[in-house]
This record gives sequence, structure tokens and C-alpha cells, in this order.
Amino acid sequence: MPYDGMGNYIESKADNTSDVIGFGDVGGIGQLIYHTFRFKDYEFEEGAGESSYLKPIVYKGLEPDLDKTNGFSGKELFRELYNLGRKINDFSEKTSYVDLVIEFCKGVAHPYYIDTVYSLMADKQFDIADDGEMIERESLFSLANFMRDLESFYIATQFYFALKKVCAGDGDDAFELAQEGKFFEGLPYFEKYKREECFQEHTLKKADITSQQLLDEMIAERKKSKHQEHKEVTWFAREPFDYYEELRDQLMDMIPDFHMRLKINPRNNQVVFAADVHSVFDICWYTLARMIVDFGPPEEGGRTRELKEGALITCLHCAEAFIRDNNRQLYCKKVECQRAHNAARQRKYRANKRLAETKIKNKN
Repeated sequence: MPYDGMGNYIESKADNTSDVIGFGDVGGIGQLIYHTFRFKDYEFEEGAGESSYLKPIVYKGLEPDLDKTNGFSGKELFRELYNLGRKINDFSEKTSYVDLVIEFCKGVAHPYYIDTVYSLMADKQFDIADDGEMIERESLFSLANFMRDLESFYIATQFYFALKKVCAGDGDDAFELAQEGKFFEGLPYFEKYKREECFQEHTLKKADITSQQLLDEMIAERKKSKHQEHKEVTWFAREPFDYYEELRDQLMDMIPDFHMRLKINPRNNQVVFAADVHSVFDICWYTLARMIVDFGPPEEGGRTRELKEGALITCLHCAEAFIRDNNRQLYCKKVECQRAHNAARQRKYRANKRLAETKIKNKN
């Protein structure tokens, strides 16, 4: 209340022109209320022009798999979607992107119309014999839209992981971020830090230039530089860490807006302030936004605050995303990655041993 115990008015200390009120300031944070589901199989459909679609196959004996209790968490969906993007974009991958998308849909979740289609199938009046064709029509989705949504999420997540590593003193991923992939072109957010002349040119631009305008100019300059002779650049002319706030703001601009409203949580019938969820991309974007919020101060190496589910990072060996079990885990649990981890530990042990022996010899 704006009055003290004596009835005197207390002027607000908030600066209404600049203060930001977060969810934590009003008693909680926004939530996600969603259910995922999977269809057993899909068929490829040609549309008008060059458009193509994936349509689930639904009939008695091929019923959808509904996650009525606990499905994939936001971080698990994030991990699977990021790894799908990485696999699709890998030049060495032999499986077609259509088959990879179908594999994701069958094994993880149908990507679109989460709220509406789940509500239809969970309704007591739903009969797969009568309503199967209707569900097929309602669930059909465009492959072009899926690839566009995947590209946006994948390159933003690459940017996030690269920036996080920059804060931990590892700039390798940032240096290679602009490399072209099989389907998705890497973003040149770190390119201007490689050459002093590029950096000076960008710093002289108007202060009110938008992040999108700056990105468009970076891409145009990158395409132009492909036709020009440049001496080989082996590292950054300026350390990106020194411009963390600029990079962070560019990353934030890539996150879409979320529509929040009051909903009923079906698990406990409680009213919650929750984000609308129409696709797995909504869930993963929201998860990425929460990860950015939980991102520790850059001067502390980008360490995250303690999270119950564990931190999402990329494996040092295979580069796939995984949820680590503890704050020291840097390799995922695949056999080849654990072998690489053990080999790295042995190399470090032998190097430390040689260093210790050298110190003893020098001392004597």
C-alpha cells in the first residue's frame, strides 16, 4: 500500500521510466501447461506448387500415443529438437531430412497443434474409427514451415551455446559459428570481431540501428567478402567477451514473444498464469528464454544457477546437446564420448606429470 502506519502517503521508489517488473516481483513466474503426443506413422503428401506435407496415419490398431501424465520435459524436447537440427544440417548425414523429421515425430512428439489436437483426442466422445480421418486432417503440417521453424530455433540455440562458451573462456564455437551447413546458414554475429576494419565500420554506425538491420548488413558483408581476397584469420582481433552485452541483446532479439493468459492446470485443477503452446517450438523457445534468464553473470564464466533438471550443454566430443547430471560433466554418456573423455583425462594426467617432473629437475 502507498501509505505508512500513520496514514501518510509513501512515494514510490520505482523509476517507472526504466524499472522492469519481472514475474518474480509479482509472486511467481509464467508456466507451461501442455501435453505431447505421438502418431505411429506418417505419409508424405504433395500440395499445390512445390509444397509438401506430412500427414499422420490414424486408424483403429494404429492409435496415437498420448502423454496423459508425464511426457517429455521442456529441456528434453529442447535437447531432441536441437540435436535434430544438428543432424539435418550435417553434410555427412546420409538419411534424408524428411525421414529424420518423421523419426523425430514418431519418437519424440508431433510438432504442431498441441493444444487443439490433444483436446480432441482426449475428449470422452472421441472415437478413432469415426474421427481418425478428422485427426489426420487437423494434424497435417507443412515440411517447409517445419524446416523454417527448426532453422530459427537451431541457429539461435547455436548462438546461445557459443556465447555461453565465450564467457567460460572458450571461443572456438563462436569463431566457427558462421560456417554454412547442409540446410541452415550460420549467423555471422561474431564475424565483426575477427577483423579490426570490420569492427570499426560497425561501431561508427548510428546508435539507433536495430539488431535486424545490423544482422542484415553483416550477412551482406559476409557474402561480399567471399569474392574478395583476405589474409587468413586465425583468431579474433577483439575478444567477443568484451562485448557481451551487445551479443546478449542480439540473442534476446531472436526470442519470439509469448502470449500469456490464465489457464487451468488439468493435473490439479489450479488456475495458473501460463503461456499458450501450439507447437514443440513454442515449448523449446520458452525453455531457451528461461535458460537465458538463468544464465549466470558473464564474469563468472556463464555458470548457471542451480536448476533441478540440470543444465543443458553440448558435449565436448560429439557436440550434441544433453542434460548433464552434475556441474562438472562435459561429455554425454555415449560410449565413444566417454572414451574420448577418458583419453582427455589421460592426456591431462601425463601432461601434469611431465610438468611436475620438470619442476623437480629445475629445482635440483
